[in-house]
Amino acid sequence: MKQTPHSIVIASVFIFSMLLFSCINEDNYDCPEDVRVYFSLVSPESNPADVDRMHLFVFNERGYFEREYRDNHIAKFGPEYYIHCVNMMPGNYRFIAWAGKDDNHYSTTPASFVKDKTTFAEALVILKHSGNLVTATPHHLFHSELAATVKLEKIQRFYMPLAQITNTVNIRTTGLPTDDNTYLYNIADNNCIYSFDRSFVPHSEHSANETFTYTTPFLKDEAQQLMGSLQILRLAANRRIPQLEIYNKTQGKVLYPVDDQSGDLIGLILRAYSQNDFENTHTYNIVLHFTGDDNTGYKVNITVNGWEVKEQDGELID
Repeated sequence: MKQTPHSIVIASVFIFSMLLFSCINEDNYDCPEDVRVYFSLVSPESNPADVDRMHLFVFNERGYFEREYRDNHIAKFGPEYYIHCVNMMPGNYRFIAWAGKDDNHYSTTPASFVKDKTTFAEALVILKHSGNLVTATPHHLFHSELAATVKLEKIQRFYMPLAQITNTVNIRTTGLPTDDNTYLYNIADNNCIYSFDRSFVPHSEHSANETFTYTTPFLKDEAQQLMGSLQILRLAANRRIPQLEIYNKTQGKVLYPVDDQSGDLIGLILRAYSQNDFENTHTYNIVLHFTGDDNTGYKVNITVNGWEVKEQDGELID
C-alpha cells in the first residue's frame, strides 16, 4: 500500500493550523463567525412564557465540557430566539440546552463546570428541596440535545427543539361534606435528578434520590370542594413510583387513598387511558367524585383528563 509522504502530512497540519489562526485574526476565510442556535418548543401544550432563560452547554467529542452560553434575560421566547455562539472552533460537539425560568428550584452538579475536566457523564441537574418536602412550586423545565458539527463556514444555523420534562397535576373533588378542616395535597416520589441527556438517575445511584413529597394546601371552591395544583418532575409509564394523597391535616388522617383505594398516580392515568402519551401530555386534570360520609366511608370514582379510571377487568376503581 502506498504511504503518504511524511512531508505532506506535516504540510497539511501546518495549512490547517494557519487556517484556524486566520479564523481568529482575519476576515478573508470561511470561518465559523456566525454560529446561531435556534430553539422551539416540542409540545403545543408548553407555554413560551415558561422560558425566560437558556443555558447551552457544549461538550467536545471526547465528552469533556468545552464552554457554556447563558442567557438569563429572555424578554420574549419564540421561534426567532437564538443564542449566538461566539468563538466556536470547527469540530464535533454535543449541545445540551436547559431552559425554564429562574434558577431557584434547580442546580447542577458539579456546581461549576471546568473546561476539559468536567465530563458529560458526571453532569447532573437536581431539583432543590430541603429535607423530604418540596413546598415551593418548581418552575417548568425544558431540555434539548443536539450532535453538532461546526465547520469552516462563516454562517451556520442549528435548531434545538425543547422537550418539557415537568408535569402539572390538578385535583378537584366533588361530593365531600362541608367542613372547616385543612387538607394537604401530596405527591410522593423519588425522581429529583436528571442526567444531562434528561434520563432518570436511578434511585440507587445518588444519595439525593431519596423519597420526598411535593406538598401544598388545598383551596376550597364556592361549593367547599377541594382544589389543588402541583408541578412535578416528569411522569413516565415505566415509573410506578409517584403516590397521590389527600391528607386531612386537621384530623391527622388520610382522606384518599384508604383501604383498597389506589394512590398510584401512573396507574390511575393508565387505567383512565392506556395509550396516554407521557412525552407530550404535560397537564393532568384529576377529579375525585366522593359518595358516602365519614361514618359509612367513601366510595370514590375518578376521572383523569375526562377519562374514567377503571380496573383492568372493567370495574371502577374505588
